[in-house]
Amino acid sequence: MATDEEKSAGKYAINFEGDVIQSQVVVGDYNTVSQKFGFSPQEVAELRGVFDDLRSAVAEKAPPEQREAALAEAAELEAAIVTDHPQPSRVHKALTWFRDNAPELVGAVLSVVASPLVGKLAEKAGEAVADQFRNLATEER
Repeated sequence: MATDEEKSAGKYAINFEGDVIQSQVVVGDYNTVSQKFGFSPQEVAELRGVFDDLRSAVAEKAPPEQREAALAEAAELEAAIVTDHPQPSRVHKALTWFRDNAPELVGAVLSVVASPLVGKLAEKAGEAVADQFRNLATEER
């Protein structure tokens, strides 16, 4: 049991029950904790592959008169997803563009949006963003 002197000196008594796995604990006055969850090198390579595959599909399957614009939309889609703050509204705009201008590529775009790695990125941005990404993937199907 902590004495009155220990209590006034900023002493803490902390107990953990159960398993504590991959967690952080900060105790004390005036503490600041920052944590950035990153992708493993394998996940980064896999995510690059997802967008490389999309660019290849766009270059191969987009109508010739739409190819340049489709590649630009694919680049915008990647920029909207691979960021600290994913932008569901921009993703929706890209999906709409492909649906209206290159419908033969909508499946390829949806496979990117529905990718587990993109979901992981969206979840890191917060539950609201992750929900918006989930809704985008299901609305277009």
